[in-house]
Amino acid sequence: MTSREKNDDAVSPVVGVMLMLVVTIIIAAIVSGFAGGLASGTSKPVQATIKADYSQNNGMTITHTGGDTINTLQTKIIVAPTADFGGYEHLRWEVSTANVNVAKDGGGRPWFDPKKSSGELARTFQPGEMAVVRDLAQVQPAMSGEPGETDVNNVDYGFQNKNARGQRFILSIVDDTGRTIAQTEVLIRP
Repeated sequence: MTSREKNDDAVSPVVGVMLMLVVTIIIAAIVSGFAGGLASGTSKPVQATIKADYSQNNGMTITHTGGDTINTLQTKIIVAPTADFGGYEHLRWEVSTANVNVAKDGGGRPWFDPKKSSGELARTFQPGEMAVVRDLAQVQPAMSGEPGETDVNNVDYGFQNKNARGQRFILSIVDDTGRTIAQTEVLIRP
């Protein structure tokens, strides 16, 4: 009988390569798990593009020109004068959304009105749709809080005052947390 010698020289490098491969796969799985968890845990904020037209005689329209659909139940419309009005840039008004109608399918539904049921409201403002404000007194409600009083005709910063023609204001749509979804500069026309 011949004796065979046992040769274990090749075992050590193969085991080493296998261990390195297993460790690499485990590290890749962990990194992939963390990266996947981070991506799904964050939500992209809503962003949209709007344009608006303000006519002292015909009202104000807001057109959704592109971007994400806006949830009208969780947003506000804010207006603020620009430097055109002098030192009044610090003023802000929340437009009464009960008086803003979103045109859908030929009709219009309120942007948001707490007195109405969800089914009676627009609920969304989508690209291509238009929102209309006919009662311009609702664009600048009273800063003083007096019943029936509005700031819309104020000599210094009222958008309906004849001296405001040709001046501009900023219109913003913000969510419940105060993040701006869309913003545009609006020229006041007769």
